[in-house]
Amino acid sequence: MQENPAPNPQLYPIRTFFANYPEFDYNPDAPFFEEYKRLETDLQWEQKQKEIGREELRDAMVRQFNEMYGTSADDLGSWQLLCTALGMNPVPNDIKSCQRQVKATHVNLVDFIEAPLSGKPVQTFKSEAKLSKYTQETKKYFPRDNVNSGSLLRALLRQIMNPHARRGAVVKPSRKEATQPAPAE
Repeated sequence: MQENPAPNPQLYPIRTFFANYPEFDYNPDAPFFEEYKRLETDLQWEQKQKEIGREELRDAMVRQFNEMYGTSADDLGSWQLLCTALGMNPVPNDIKSCQRQVKATHVNLVDFIEAPLSGKPVQTFKSEAKLSKYTQETKKYFPRDNVNSGSLLRALLRQIMNPHARRGAVVKPSRKEATQPAPAE
């Protein structure tokens, strides 16, 4: 059986975005969001170029997510990849359980797609409100209405500007899960 080769990190959409600016000395080991801020400053962009650059970066972030996790909310494998990336163990064997666990986990999506590139763990938040506060403080907003967003990504987006006060990370087991005996170890 032949193993799939590891993806070439130089082909990631985020890195491709920076490759469009050869006059900028991009550091792929640094957080891409910080590198983008440095790009704007180093190239002394005026407001119009900043707007264009931000839109291009937003597209790259969405494409990066799609490359890493997929696009379809109906794909069990994509949900399992998300569960694995979020450190869930064991990873659920059905879409509904995956969705329930992922949706109960609050992460900043900019940090989430940056984590595999940087090798740093992603921070989780106990509620949508805490995630909202962090996102607004760091200004790490993930694009909500990007044309490249698949149904998987759209299923993960949160209300950052108007968070649900009661949406927390408590996951209640379904009746089926609650009535099944725990597996023997």
